[in-house]
Amino acid sequence: MATKRTLQVTFGQRCRALRLERGLSQMDMVRRFDLSLSHYQKLERGVLDPRLSTLRKLSKSFSVSLSELLNGV
Repeated sequence: MATKRTLQVTFGQRCRALRLERGLSQMDMVRRFDLSLSHYQKLERGVLDPRLSTLRKLSKSFSVSLSELLNGV
């Protein structure tokens, strides 16, 4: 179970880094991503384990491929 938690946290850190690199706020992501702010914040904190469909939406929001989104996770 610890591995899953670590992956979630690492993925959340990756999302935060990509968001900040692009100069986006969490609200910008919510608008692009069509989710609640709370849901997106949980993703960044590593509290949620995202679905594949969520990963695809995120990759489109960040304008990166899925493999680039998951790079280093």
